Amino acid sequence: MRRWWIIPALAGILVVGAVAYWGYGVTRDNRQLVTYLNNRNQRSFYELMGNVEHMEVMLSKGIVSGSPTQRMMIFSDIWREAYAAQENLTSIPIAGPSLTRTSAFLSQTGDYAWSLAKKYARGIAVKPEELDKLNELHTEAGYLAAELQKIEKNASDGRLLWSEIKSRGDKTLKDRTPVPDSLTEINRNMEEFPTLIYDGPFSDHILQRKPLGLTGKQITRAQASDLARRFVEAGVNTKYRVTDTETVNGLIPAFRIHLLPVNNPAPRVIVDVSKKGGHILMMVNTRSVGNDRISPEKAVTIAGKFLAGRRIMNMKPTYTIEQQNTAVVIFEYEQDGVLIYPDLMKVKVALDTGEVVGFEGTGFVMNHHPRNLPKPKVSRKEALEAVNPELKVMSEKLAVIPLENLEEVLVYEFRGDLKGDTFIVYINAVTGEEEQVLKVIDTNSGPVTM
Repeated sequence: MRRWWIIPALAGILVVGAVAYWGYGVTRDNRQLVTYLNNRNQRSFYELMGNVEHMEVMLSKGIVSGSPTQRMMIFSDIWREAYAAQENLTSIPIAGPSLTRTSAFLSQTGDYAWSLAKKYARGIAVKPEELDKLNELHTEAGYLAAELQKIEKNASDGRLLWSEIKSRGDKTLKDRTPVPDSLTEINRNMEEFPTLIYDGPFSDHILQRKPLGLTGKQITRAQASDLARRFVEAGVNTKYRVTDTETVNGLIPAFRIHLLPVNNPAPRVIVDVSKKGGHILMMVNTRSVGNDRISPEKAVTIAGKFLAGRRIMNMKPTYTIEQQNTAVVIFEYEQDGVLIYPDLMKVKVALDTGEVVGFEGTGFVMNHHPRNLPKPKVSRKEALEAVNPELKVMSEKLAVIPLENLEEVLVYEFRGDLKGDTFIVYINAVTGEEEQVLKVIDTNSGPVTM
């Protein structure tokens, strides 16, 4: 008797076994992804919390200190911590309402501290109203640090999981406090703090001006998704798919596009595209960055090719900041051979593989516009005569710089050496007056000016 049923039965067993094995593989991969997301988001959050706590401590030291030298060092450290806090806040894939006030606070605190450091470097004493502003910033930093500590306690008690951060803020987690809700609540409360008014590029009253480079027609959500995908895919072999879109209501209303590699669950790439004109404001690749393998000099070349591959032309690299195994390359726009410092872009390169993991174009969109540059009324030789003769000039160029009130002036930029220190002197190309002197200081993160 033929046992005809044996072959179908064996086939069925094999199919069931294959399905079971596939299901096990999917479950295992999901567990690995959850663990990866949990560890990455948790690390970014703890670094953010540490940055804010350090900011609060140093702000209090800045208030108490009576030494101009100490205050200059303290305010420089505040600037670095604020910059790092912004980076870590961006790395946490928070969706729902954009944390504009929290992000603005970090930007303002860093820039205000930097402006005070530069005043101390020029020998200008602190004013009573500046101490009042420092007290306001200290209060706000204290609130933010305390609220972040509450979220950390919830995580320690098991009442939230970082891997459960969703792409939409209106989705709640059963029996847990969702991280996005907690952070957005902080943002709402921080809006009640007084705004910071001072003559700096991140001042609230300046940020409320009309963006000069925001041109073009209104675009749709689908058009924004296509623009974001093409921006990320340009020059690379990886193809991306759109997984979610959000609306960002801020100074420049935008669509926030979430992308993932096709057939790959990570890493997530987030792109902000302006609703008017479809300008790319920001791009962040959320992948972890390993140990350095390439040089900052090579990173500058990679960053330049990144812009050229997206048809962003006439941008010149000016300096580089190294931080957390990445190099942030600052580019300025060049018009008719003149460097336009207000029109800047930032490209962030991972130093492990050379992949571009970040882009910021908001500064360019805020400031870029066709300029009628005046012709210099002061010759290069006359401008050089206004520079300290002991400064050994190594390079010179024409540039447009913003003053503290954001008025723009055409200047000769002279970079030189004096007794082993590097300085940059700006001489007004129309009046011949010295507009500004900056000292270049080498730090572990790269050169900074004060």
